[in-house]
Parts: sequence; structure tokens; C-alpha cells
Amino acid sequence: MEERKELSLNEMEAVAGGVQRIVNTGIDNLNAAIRNGPSKGRKQIASLPNGTVIDTISDELVYDSVSGRNFVEITFTDKKGQKASGWIAASIVGMKR
Repeated sequence: MEERKELSLNEMEAVAGGVQRIVNTGIDNLNAAIRNGPSKGRKQIASLPNGTVIDTISDELVYDSVSGRNFVEITFTDKKGQKASGWIAASIVGMKR
């Protein structure tokens, strides 16, 4: 019988969640807005440069009828090197609009 190992909290954090994806704004100098909720009308809390690797928390998309876009919740490393979370337009990370 295979021995089972209990994962530490850090190990669980590394495997939990969605998929690593790359921010693709389509323009090299254009940053992607990270918001505090799944809507273009929500406060921008960060911006990420084109090519930044992020982690989606899940594949669940939330539709914003005002902007006509889907948003996905992500985790990323902020400018201070801290892990943070927010919402990004799904199409910017290669998910359906």
C-alpha cells in the first residue's frame, strides 16, 4: 500500500486553485488593470505588465454586463513582492470573453 503524506499549508497553497496564465494585453507597453471585484466599475488595485505570470483561483468566470466582459479571480505578486488577489478581464489571460 502506498504511504500517504499530509501536505503542509504552503504545499497546499502551491497546488490549490486554477491554472497559471500569462497577461496578454496585446500591446507591449499596456498594463492590465487588476480590480477589487469582477467589474470594470470596481476600484483598480494594481496593474500588471504584459507577460506577467498569474494564477487563476478557479475557472469560474463572472460576467459584467456594463463592460460586456467576463472577469476571473487571480492571485499575483504585487510590487512589494507580496502575494495578492484581485480580478482581471478573462480575455487578457486567454480565457473566453
